[in-house]
Amino acid sequence: MCMSKTKVARMAPGCETESFSPKTSRGRRLLELRQKIIAAGIPLLSPEEIDEESRS
Repeated sequence: MCMSKTKVARMAPGCETESFSPKTSRGRRLLELRQKIIAAGIPLLSPEEIDEESRS
C-alpha cells in the first residue's frame, strides 16, 4: 500500500488499485487520521463493523 499526504492507494480483493485525493480540508484531515491508524497497526473496520458502531 502506497500513501502520501494527499493520496491513498487502496487494494480490495479482485479490484485494481484506486487513488483518492481529498478535495476539502475535512477530507484531508480524515485521510491523515486514517494513515496514522494504519501506521500504528490498528486494523480498519469493515463497513458492517462501522454500521454496528454507529448503532451503539
